[in-house]
Amino acid sequence: MDWWILELIVTGVLVVILLVLGPLIKRFGKSYAADIFRANPRTGKSYLVLMDVAYYLIFAAFILFTVSFERDSGWAQQVNAEQLEASTLRVGGMLLLMGILHGLNVISLPIIGRLLGLGRTLESDTPKPKAA
Repeated sequence: MDWWILELIVTGVLVVILLVLGPLIKRFGKSYAADIFRANPRTGKSYLVLMDVAYYLIFAAFILFTVSFERDSGWAQQVNAEQLEASTLRVGGMLLLMGILHGLNVISLPIIGRLLGLGRTLESDTPKPKAA
């Protein structure tokens, strides 16, 4: 097969990974986020929407950064081992990036939920000034 066919296949696989794993992670993470943002569910929903947008921007940028529009110097006209290795690295890099960002989010979400909840608690504990 020509080099550009594998390039199209790998780019398609990266887009499918993004479109399948993104919502899957979100679906299983909703109950975790609901527990964390129990005191303020609206803030939790807003935070999750912002994180989804950030994730999709990061992953779309990764896909666009790794697309090749011309044959690399080590690649033959037909697919060779170097191109297969580069393609495997692209898919592995995408999965690694997803895993790292998901792990960081799982670790940081309780801290962020606590900070946002603390601001809400301080706001409700502050006495309101009396009207003159």
